[in-house]
Amino acid sequence: MADTSAEINKLRQDMDALRADVKSLMNSLKDMGVERGQEAVNRARQAGESLMEGAEELHQKAGRHISDRPLTSVLSSFGLGFLIGMLLDRRH
Repeated sequence: MADTSAEINKLRQDMDALRADVKSLMNSLKDMGVERGQEAVNRARQAGESLMEGAEELHQKAGRHISDRPLTSVLSSFGLGFLIGMLLDRRH
């Protein structure tokens, strides 16, 4: 009977060690997930900033083109609007 009691105590110790190991593993996995999530957020933020810079540059180029050639820009806009209007009119 003493052997059974000793084995039960050993099993309890092993279970406690296993619980501690699992807890440590879960904390490590959580930390890795948080870290990777933060990396993904940073990459997305950098991509967004790059996209905004590109859009701003494109906006400035378009503004310069329009101010350099106002008549051509107005006629191009009118022609494009006319074509889109005709295409939409055909659908109805």
